[in-house]
Amino acid sequence: MIEIFNRLKKNPGLFTKIIIASFFVNLLALATPIYVIQVLQRYVAYGVSSTLVTLVVGIIFVTVFEFFFRNIRHRMTRETESENMILADRVMKKVVSIKSHFYSLQKNFRPDIVTKNLHIVQNTLTATTTLILIDVPFVLIFLIALFLIHYQLGIIATLFIFVPFVILNFYRNSINKLNQDAMQLGLGTARLHDNSSSRFETIKYFNLINAVKSAWASIVERNIGVNEDLEAKKSVFTSFMGSSSALLTIIIIAWGAVLAVDGQISVGALIGANILGSRALSPIIRFVQNIEPLNRSKTALNELNQFLKLPQESPSGSDIKDFQGKINLSDLQFRYPDSKNPVFEGLNCGVEPGELMLIKGSNGSGKSTLIKSIARILEFNRGQIFYDSIEINQLSLDWIRANLTFLPQEPKFIDGSLLDNLIGPAEIKKDKMTEILKSVDLIDFVNSDPNGIKMPLPNRGEDLPFGIRKRIALARALVINGQIVIFDEPTESIDEKGRNSIYSLINNLLKNKKTLIIASQDEVILNKANYLIDLDIKPVPKVSKNIK
Repeated sequence: MIEIFNRLKKNPGLFTKIIIASFFVNLLALATPIYVIQVLQRYVAYGVSSTLVTLVVGIIFVTVFEFFFRNIRHRMTRETESENMILADRVMKKVVSIKSHFYSLQKNFRPDIVTKNLHIVQNTLTATTTLILIDVPFVLIFLIALFLIHYQLGIIATLFIFVPFVILNFYRNSINKLNQDAMQLGLGTARLHDNSSSRFETIKYFNLINAVKSAWASIVERNIGVNEDLEAKKSVFTSFMGSSSALLTIIIIAWGAVLAVDGQISVGALIGANILGSRALSPIIRFVQNIEPLNRSKTALNELNQFLKLPQESPSGSDIKDFQGKINLSDLQFRYPDSKNPVFEGLNCGVEPGELMLIKGSNGSGKSTLIKSIARILEFNRGQIFYDSIEINQLSLDWIRANLTFLPQEPKFIDGSLLDNLIGPAEIKKDKMTEILKSVDLIDFVNSDPNGIKMPLPNRGEDLPFGIRKRIALARALVINGQIVIFDEPTESIDEKGRNSIYSLINNLLKNKKTLIIASQDEVILNKANYLIDLDIKPVPKVSKNIK
C-alpha cells in the first residue's frame, strides 16, 4: 500500500487528477439510490409520466458520465504502472552488472526467485489495485448519505464496515500458513520433475525408480491435503465476505422497515438506503480481499530492493596502451567466505609474453579459483595481480575482457544462434571465422547443419555433446584475440583429434607471443609449459620453472 502511494506522490499533478476523478465517480454513484427514492416518492405516489421520463433520462445521462469518468481515471492511473517497467529495467541492469565475484560465490543464488518477485509486484501494483485503495476513503460519501436518510441506518452501515476486517483477521494466519506450505510443496514438485528429466539415466540404470515414485507419492498426498485445506479456507473466507454484504441488506431492510412503519422514513428512502449500504461496503470488501496480495507484493518488493543493493561492477578504471601481456602475482591469497583455510596464499610468480604458465593440482585444489582470480572474476583476499606494471583492480573491466582470451572449465551459452554466441554484437570477417573454426576442429560440425554458423542453439546448447560445447567455447574465446590467453582444462573430455587441434593452437599462440596461463593435468601441455604452479602443495603453492 505504501509503495502505491509513494508512486502517486512522485507525480502530484496526476495524483490530484485521479483524486478529483474518483470524487466525481463516487459522487455520481449516488445517482442510482437517489433515482430509486425519487421514482418511489414522486412517480409512484402521483403517477405523473413526465416525472418518470425526466428521472429516467437524467439517470441515463449520469450513468454515461460515470462510465466515462471511471474509464478516464483508470487510463490516468495506468500511468503509474510505468514504475513497474522502471523496476524491471533496474532489475535487468542489476542482473547484468552484479560483480562476477558474487555470482561465482553464491552457489544457491536463485534468479527464478527474482523473476517471481518481479511478477508478483507487476501483477499486484496495477491501476486496478490503486483505484481500490483510492476508493476506500470515498466510502464516507455513502455513509453520510445514509446518515442523512436516518442516523440509525448510518450507524448500522458504519459498524458493518469493520466486519470484513474481523473476518480477515480470523483467517489470515491459517491462509498464510497454507500458502507457504503450498509454495514449498510446489518447489518440491519442481525438484522431482527436474530429477526425473535431467537425471533419467541415473534413475533408470541405478534402480532408483521406486525411490522417485515413493517421494512423488508422498509429495502428491501432502499437496492434495494442503490444496484442499487452502481452497476450503479461501472458500469460507469469500463466503463470509459475501454473507456480510447480504447480512447488511437484511438488517438495513428490517430496521428500515420498522422506521418506515413508524413514519420516520419513506419506503423509497428504505430502498435507497439499502443500495447505499451495499455501495459503502463493496469498496471495503474489495480492499480487504487485496490486503494479502498487497502484503505479498510488499515482501517481494523488499526482496527485490535487497537484490538491487548487491555490489555491482564499477565502470571506471584505466586502460593500458601498447599492452605487452606481462602477468605478475605478488603474495596472492584467496579464501572462500565459508572456509577457515585459504585455497592458496603467499603465491608469487610471473609469466612473460610468449611463455606458458601451467597450473596443476588435483580436483578441488583451486585451479579454477586461481584462473578466475587472474581473470578478475573472483576477488582475492590479499596480495596483488599486475598486468604489465598496473595493478588489476585499477584497470577497467571492459578493457580486461577486451584483452583476455578466456576459456572457462564449464562452457555456458545463451539462447540464440551459434553465431550470436560466438561473436555477440561484434563483427568478424568470414575468412577469419573459418580459420578459427578450423583451429578448434569445429568446421565439420558447422557444415553439417543446413543453417551453418547461424544454426540455433536450443536449450542454450545444453543438449550438445560436451566436446562440441567445449570447442564452441574455445572458438568464442579466440574471437576476442586477446593478448592474455587463459584456458581452464582445455582438453578435458575432448577426443584425440580435438586435443591435437588444441596442442597445435597452443603452439601458434606461443609463436605469436601471447601470454598463456592454463589450468590442466594434460601431460602434453605440461611439457610445453615454462613455469609450473602446483596447488596440491598447501597452503603456499609450489612455483617452479619447468625443465624441458
